[in-house]
Amino acid sequence: MAPGRESSLAWMEAGTRLWEATLEALEDHALTAPSLLPGWTRAHVVAHVALNAGALHNLVTWARTGEETPMYASPESRDADIEDLATASAAELRRRSSGDALALAEDVGRLGEEQWEARVRVRQGTQIPASVIPWLRVREVYLHAIDLGAAASDQDLPLDVAAALVGDASRQRSRVEGHPSLVLQELDGQGRWEIGEPAADAVEVSGDVRALAAWVTGRPATLPLTSRGDLPELPAWL
Repeated sequence: MAPGRESSLAWMEAGTRLWEATLEALEDHALTAPSLLPGWTRAHVVAHVALNAGALHNLVTWARTGEETPMYASPESRDADIEDLATASAAELRRRSSGDALALAEDVGRLGEEQWEARVRVRQGTQIPASVIPWLRVREVYLHAIDLGAAASDQDLPLDVAAALVGDASRQRSRVEGHPSLVLQELDGQGRWEIGEPAADAVEVSGDVRALAAWVTGRPATLPLTSRGDLPELPAWL
């Protein structure tokens, strides 16, 4: 279950500030350098985050009007649009990133109570209530700020956002057939998450919840993690 709407709206605003501050701190020429995502430059990450705002705007439009408006025309067009925008000037990338994020925030703020409950369909084909849309954006801005490979790291994740990310990733990973059995344990906290089928030889991973969030979503953890058993190679998330 996704976090509540009000929490997600507040996290979306804070995460957007982190994303924009991380991007702003990068010089223009640094956008052509590799990101932490294989095969993508930082410009690709910026293009993706900008286009994601537009895709989520489509879902907001669907919820508001009742007219089916998919996130993307097709997987191929999504990929092609990212590649195309990634070649734009640094100024254009920055303009799109900030402008599309602002447009999404404004449109989300116009949804009424009934519209928040409207059912829309995400890229993977799953139906969700529109109230989950802010959470989808939270994941994008926080995790891709880290993916820029610049100033942001797992240490910039608020604890409640990190816990929500661990919970979300754990639920989704548990649906993957044959996923390694894991137990994630938050140090100095109550969080405990199981992934995959329960098993006596499940690998136990413990640490700060921010480090757990980074690792379980496939990002580097700068905060320490310990494990009972070797850390497995995790399949891709999302």
